[in-house]
Amino acid sequence: MRTQGMRVRAREGAWTRPSSFSRFHPLAFALFILALFSTTRIQAQWDTLLLPFRALTIEDGLSQGMVNAIIQDKYGFMWLATKDGLNRYDGYSFTVFRHDPEDSATVRNNYIYALLEDEQGRLWVGTAEGLDLFDRRTETFIHVQAGREHIRNIVQSIAQDASGDLWVGHNHGVVKFTFTGGKGANGEPACSSRNFLESTCFVSADRSGTIWVGQLDLAGFRITPEHMGNDRVDTLHLDRPAGRDRTGRDLYDLTGLTVVEDTINNRLFGLYMYGVVELERGSTEVRTLSQVSPQLGQIRGANATVDEKGRLWIAVFTGIYRFDPEVRTWCLAMPTDQNLRPMAQLAKCSYRDRNGTLWLGTAGFGAFTYEPRTGRFHTVNTASCGRMVPLPDGRVLISYFDGFLNVFDPRSRSWPVSIRWNEKEDHPLFATLNRTARGPVRDDQGIYWFNHAGIMSYDPVIDRITAYPRDPIARAAFPEEDYNEMLLLEGDSNIWSGTPHTLCRFDRRTSTYHHVPYPRSRLGDTEQFLHALHRADDGVLWLGTATGLMSYDRHADPAKRWKVFTNDPSDAGSLSADMVYTIQADPRDANTLWIGTNGGGLNRLDKRTGRSTRYSIKDGLPNDVVYGILTDDEGQLWMSTNKGLARFSLATGQFRSYDASDGLQSDEFNRYAYCKATDGTLFFGGVKGFNHFHPRDLVDDTLAGAIRITGIKLLNKVLDFRAGGSPLTMPTYLSEGMSIPHSVNMVTFEFATMEFSAPEEHRYQYMLDGFDADWIMAGTDHSAVYTNLDPGNYTFRVRGDNRDGNWDRTGTSFRLIVWPPWYRTWWAYSIALLVTVGGAWLYVRHLRRQKTLLEEVVLERTSALSAAKERAEQSERVKQQFLANMSHEIRTPMNAIVGMSTVLRRNEHLPAQQAHLDAIASSSENLLVIVNDILDLSKIEAGKLELEKVRMDPRAILDEVMEVMRFRAEEKGLRLETCVAEELPDAVMGAPTRLHQVLMNLIGNGIKFTERGSVQVSMCVQERLSDAVMLRCEVKDTGIGIAPRRLARVFDEFTQADEDHTRKFGGTGLGLTICKRLVEMQGGTISATSVPGQGSTFGFTIPYTTVPVGAPVDQADDAQPSPDTRTSELRDLRILLAEDNKLNVMVAEEELKDAIPGVRVDVAVNGKMALDMHAVERYDLILMDVQMPVMDGYEATRVIRTFGEGDNKRPGMREKARVPIVAMTANVMQAEVQQCMEAGMDGFVPKPFKQAELVEAIRAAIALAGTGR
Repeated sequence: MRTQGMRVRAREGAWTRPSSFSRFHPLAFALFILALFSTTRIQAQWDTLLLPFRALTIEDGLSQGMVNAIIQDKYGFMWLATKDGLNRYDGYSFTVFRHDPEDSATVRNNYIYALLEDEQGRLWVGTAEGLDLFDRRTETFIHVQAGREHIRNIVQSIAQDASGDLWVGHNHGVVKFTFTGGKGANGEPACSSRNFLESTCFVSADRSGTIWVGQLDLAGFRITPEHMGNDRVDTLHLDRPAGRDRTGRDLYDLTGLTVVEDTINNRLFGLYMYGVVELERGSTEVRTLSQVSPQLGQIRGANATVDEKGRLWIAVFTGIYRFDPEVRTWCLAMPTDQNLRPMAQLAKCSYRDRNGTLWLGTAGFGAFTYEPRTGRFHTVNTASCGRMVPLPDGRVLISYFDGFLNVFDPRSRSWPVSIRWNEKEDHPLFATLNRTARGPVRDDQGIYWFNHAGIMSYDPVIDRITAYPRDPIARAAFPEEDYNEMLLLEGDSNIWSGTPHTLCRFDRRTSTYHHVPYPRSRLGDTEQFLHALHRADDGVLWLGTATGLMSYDRHADPAKRWKVFTNDPSDAGSLSADMVYTIQADPRDANTLWIGTNGGGLNRLDKRTGRSTRYSIKDGLPNDVVYGILTDDEGQLWMSTNKGLARFSLATGQFRSYDASDGLQSDEFNRYAYCKATDGTLFFGGVKGFNHFHPRDLVDDTLAGAIRITGIKLLNKVLDFRAGGSPLTMPTYLSEGMSIPHSVNMVTFEFATMEFSAPEEHRYQYMLDGFDADWIMAGTDHSAVYTNLDPGNYTFRVRGDNRDGNWDRTGTSFRLIVWPPWYRTWWAYSIALLVTVGGAWLYVRHLRRQKTLLEEVVLERTSALSAAKERAEQSERVKQQFLANMSHEIRTPMNAIVGMSTVLRRNEHLPAQQAHLDAIASSSENLLVIVNDILDLSKIEAGKLELEKVRMDPRAILDEVMEVMRFRAEEKGLRLETCVAEELPDAVMGAPTRLHQVLMNLIGNGIKFTERGSVQVSMCVQERLSDAVMLRCEVKDTGIGIAPRRLARVFDEFTQADEDHTRKFGGTGLGLTICKRLVEMQGGTISATSVPGQGSTFGFTIPYTTVPVGAPVDQADDAQPSPDTRTSELRDLRILLAEDNKLNVMVAEEELKDAIPGVRVDVAVNGKMALDMHAVERYDLILMDVQMPVMDGYEATRVIRTFGEGDNKRPGMREKARVPIVAMTANVMQAEVQQCMEAGMDGFVPKPFKQAELVEAIRAAIALAGTGR
């Protein structure tokens, strides 16, 4: 076996694996293990750095490929001097300034050599024809003469001393400019100049203001601030000769000196023809640090910059070199992209910006940038990595899928051991180590354990390999268990391993195997089942498998040893995915495990509850495939994924992601390829090698780059401040705001963060004060578009972040004023206000005159209207009182007529008298209908008709009406037909009385106006909803019909189809009016169609709420008077009848005696008499008339309720229970009924009454009073 030193580094701080390996021979394994412990390290000779340079070329907008100088100005823009113009770069685009022969305000020559921004922020440009000053406000150039006018001066360097004087090095010497204040004839700063030296010179300045001058072919000089007034120039000398000239003279001159300052460490370095020196500000002697090797060639006049670690980056025509003055070593910096390497070999200049990014200009290929922070992750580019095992001495054992097994030493960054297994060797260990090299494990005694056909061990001390084959019994019981998937050491006795179907424990003391079958089977013969094996501090084993997470506690009861945790799509607290790749204990909480899955992201498992908390892409994880998890010394989690690495803070719950742009070997990492070295260094392997780093070295960049508004577009056209009529007078990044007319309805702001390591990754937030309510997350889009802004004042604000995600909270702002149209300007408003005020004054004056006239008229009319209103209200009161009185006066004799006829019809009478009695009953019923219609219409018009809402059966109501009307139809020889739909509900909530009334009216009219034929009545459901139905009913007759001209007014009050019909058929003309009003009050509609001579059809719809099936029946609503009113439950009642009308007394006594067995009725002719009788006698019930002489029924009831009971009884009264009182009156208006209830009565019976109504009222009143009868 051979070991081989490395000569090529892969990215900063990492190297590639040796590309050449010896074939494995029988002694290779022993040599390999011995090499693991060898203390001899072969130090590699590193001389080449492979760095992830990024190129900026003419394809990106650079004006030309030869970049002679690079600087960053105070605004953050990068300026690149080329052979064809000056370039300003904002991270996304270039702005190029070129010479225009027809414009003297442009740069005087396109070939630009040098750039300087002085302490006053002025930008000086050195060209092939002299010195220019760039005016940022106008973006024009002011030409300044550098040197003698008759000589063409190539300005190659510019510096500024402590006093502010400018020093310019050109091809004929040095010129010093002393500014005197004011401006010259061409706008240049007024100054005086002096010339020094006569040959090509390079000038530099340090922070102290000292000027350093290097002549191209002669010596180096120093001009200190204290000697600048007397023109004293000190010559610099080397501490030792750099060589000898052709005559053999020692060379001490610093030929072609250029000076670069390390401001961090306060050191000065010089580059001259033969090497690198360090200068001392107080001495002319310089110390040699390194001689130039022939590989570098001469570096006189070379350009260099210093990085944050004090290393020099030197640009010469042979390439880009990094010199470390501490160890005095040189490295050639080469791009990792092989296509860029030829370009990097012709370097011209170097520069380090404020964020630490290195800029390198080339001779013809543009500029390169390099972010040193990408070197935080040391990268080793190799084949795809397998398992990694940390060794006790800090080295790491790494296996590869291509058959290599290697030892990597991160301290010397070398490969002390590298072997390729030869599967054809006879030794069984060698023949299978390739596939079992997922990682040997090392115990505390230094013995290595492998898994192949059982367990094997190697003791490097005695150089002995021992195999532990399984016994025949175990082989017979588990024939497929020779292949071990994982190894885990448990103390000094047990080795746990996973096999295809069992968890295997190997007892090292007895050399025996114990197999425990898994509780869940594998997915298939080719699918690896066990991916992770972890032992917790409590001795429980945790297994990450292809079918979930398992735990095994061999000390628990057999039935409880296994626990399985799987994904349940319906349970957010279950494992996020079944495929488990890695298991890691929480460094702070012993009851917590962190689980990495394939496709389910990261899981935090609480071992006590078995519940998981999930973390995925939406929570900041870069990818949901988590291959490996490690913890660092700070207690943070590090994860490898398919999209880079992730750091998870247990304290904040936040993720921080890293990808290939941060210096990783690739975005994609591998399973098992991760480990933590003994010194805390973390290793993660992937498809292109591996990374190793110490987390303490990864400090986020907290310096966010300044953000600038780089451009504005109006109506999608770039706004040029130099164009005529432009709202800007200077470049956008210098402007504070602008004003635009309202017609410009589209404004685009473009912006950029002045941090150039990865501009495409910068994110932005912006808002427009006055328009946006909150910040808008723009992502990586560096523009914002606003359209149709209302006139007003706005402030556009924008801020960005750096590549580590730290935001610039200050940001920048830009004021925007949108002018209103002319008709919304202040002067337009002023004119409009004057016109409005003047017109309003004239109008008010006119109104006042009109008002005076109108007030007189209104006063007269108001008086008239008041009188008319009073008359109308009085008339309405008189009308209501008249109706009430008429109702009472008609109903009182009606009660006697109806009652007596009922009694006579019930008692025995002559057959010839039947017709007369029927005529009396029919006439009285018709008269009662007329009176009720008049009262109902009066109530409707007064808005006092109330609709009840109770449970009812529409079919039963129709049957009841048809039963009543059938006799009338049969008398006229008509057919009365019904058609009821089956889907008609059995129960709805509504007003049954009013439905009954409408049906009676319509069917009665149909019978009345039909001489022959039939009257058909239909009822159905027109529309059904979930909780309501629309009931439709039609009454169709074959009668006389209605003329079209009369049909439209058929529902008007006191209107009939024809006056002749009134005389022939009778009627008041109120029935249809009342029907229409009742239907509409219930939310329905009514209509009529008719053909004269053929008949009419009246139809109406009413919505009803349905009663759910199974709903309890309201017994009170469904209670109907028993057909047999003579019931024993009212037997032997003693009733006091207060009635002043003798006929009504007779009717009441007859009806009561007929209905109630054993009833006793005492009569009082007024309320006073009723009160006295109640005082001395005990009655079960009082029937109280309302209108009586001496004392009416209201007063009598109130007295009975107030003084007839309890402590307030009248003198001589006996103690008695509360007696029920039922009003029996012809006053049927709602107000009068309510008055009865308020007086203390318990029921109400209208006159004329029917026997059943009277008995039911008595029964209800007694039940309400609780008499128990």
